[in-house]
Amino acid sequence: MSSYKSKRLPRSARRSRKPLQENWIRGPGRGTTLKCTYVKCSYEWEYFGRRKWAQCPACHSVLKVALAKKNLIYHQQALNSNEFKNE
Repeated sequence: MSSYKSKRLPRSARRSRKPLQENWIRGPGRGTTLKCTYVKCSYEWEYFGRRKWAQCPACHSVLKVALAKKNLIYHQQALNSNEFKNE
């Protein structure tokens, strides 16, 4: 058995490795427009973070990004439907 192991190169020598890349500073990603879910606030802002949670810059309440996106879309659709009813 020892002769079998000696024929193969160690794992580190067999593995082909990618050249290491420099740690570039990440720029801001795509921004998403959010609307605060707090009823008394309902502030809209552009969020460039990469987290699932965001803090409203106006009232400082912490909210989930996915819910704030849905909140914005819901209110935009409600405004559009009211415009059609008034005409």
